[in-house]
Amino acid sequence: MRTLVKNGTIVTAESEYKADILIVDEKITSIGTNLEGPFDRILDAEGKYVLPGGVDNHAHFEALNTDGITTNEPYATTWVALQGGTTTIVDFCTNEPGMNLVDSVNYRLNVRAKGKVAPDIAIHACCNDFTDETVGEIKKLVEMGVPTMKLFLAYKGTSLYMDDSKLLACLEEAGKQGMTMMVHAENPDVLDKCRNDAAATGHYEPKYHYMTRPPYGEAEAVSRAIRFADAMHCPMCIVHVSCIEAGEEIRKARAEGKAVIGETCPHYLVLDKHKMDHPDWHIAARWICSPALRDKEDQDYLWKALNEDWLSICGSDNSGIPQAQKNWGWDEEHQRCDFRMVPNGCPGAGDRMNALWTYGVAAGRMTRQKFVDVCCTTPAKLNGIYPRKGTIQVGADADLVLFDPDYKGTITLETNPTGVEYNVFEGLEQIGRADTVLLRGSVVVENGRYLGEVTEVVADGITYQGCTSGNGKFIPGKPYGLGYDLLKRS
Repeated sequence: MRTLVKNGTIVTAESEYKADILIVDEKITSIGTNLEGPFDRILDAEGKYVLPGGVDNHAHFEALNTDGITTNEPYATTWVALQGGTTTIVDFCTNEPGMNLVDSVNYRLNVRAKGKVAPDIAIHACCNDFTDETVGEIKKLVEMGVPTMKLFLAYKGTSLYMDDSKLLACLEEAGKQGMTMMVHAENPDVLDKCRNDAAATGHYEPKYHYMTRPPYGEAEAVSRAIRFADAMHCPMCIVHVSCIEAGEEIRKARAEGKAVIGETCPHYLVLDKHKMDHPDWHIAARWICSPALRDKEDQDYLWKALNEDWLSICGSDNSGIPQAQKNWGWDEEHQRCDFRMVPNGCPGAGDRMNALWTYGVAAGRMTRQKFVDVCCTTPAKLNGIYPRKGTIQVGADADLVLFDPDYKGTITLETNPTGVEYNVFEGLEQIGRADTVLLRGSVVVENGRYLGEVTEVVADGITYQGCTSGNGKFIPGKPYGLGYDLLKRS
């Protein structure tokens, strides 16, 4: 199949120019003008920007909740990422019950995701059951195309929590194997004290979620993780940075030449903590995520941090918790909501690029090149899948977004589906959208709508909006990604 994309303006992280693109089967084979036919299909991109398919560095699908059994939205809902312009998700693979990390990755790819995931998929290992064999698995994970791993510094008292000794052991081995370590950085003792103090004084409403996750607890964990990673000569990615205090720790570390990469998320850039003040706790609980949403001042700082490269990636942190699971926040015994019982997470895979364009590019806060950098190119480099993904060049996968900058609309669940019953960006203005999306040369979105069949899918007894089949492929990552370039300079 020979496909010509013509008359568009190509935007990469480095440049912007008018040219046509020839795709043969799944790959970009030529970029230029007056490209020779014949062509089996011609896509006219007049008036549109041609962007690389988005790479979402932070996705949770079928992620095990802290009970180790139930999960958030299934892989069948990943089609919403394609509709939003994201063609590759980097999904977190936690330990399956009773399985080590290597077996869990194989199970996720060959059972959970097989035939269900709509975009392409890369994997972060995510340790939630540290054992004597965990450190030894790092080399095996890298060899199987998983060059990144996440550890949780929060959630003390659960299997997710990693104390300092476990963190140091993983960092030391990861640095030897070319793996980049990632952390969820919040100080667990700060969280426990604040949350328990609130409960002891009778405060249980959802708003106490943000009131009991103070920025200083996030900043302390960020600082500690950076120092430990530097001592072990291992690059560090701090995920979902939410506040000024945490961002400043990364800014100072970057200025000192430390190999740290910061990520933030669209909900921290666009939404504020007062969403959790809603009088109906069922609705307020939808915005409970960790770290918590912050203030307008934090939003302004995070935009500046992206532009200054103190933060380098915008990932969705998609965790589509259905309303039925959010309703676990109801304490039946005491007949009240208890914010501590609400599962953490918000859907966002389909709105990541929409939010960044609307409130970044269209608002004059971000250039188009920077948009491509934080949404596509840098996450691909971090995960060792660049230049196959994250850019437009000869030899790359033909993952393209024909982006219409003139589209104007309002975000609703109907126009911007999430797979679950709500959209946390509901009611906000949207400027621009992914009009046409190609995944490895195949058109999967047209006129802003996903072309696959979407129907009701039942998982764990809960109904989601899912696709009937998925053609996504596993994209193995190479070790010694972007973080190691920074390490060499330090």
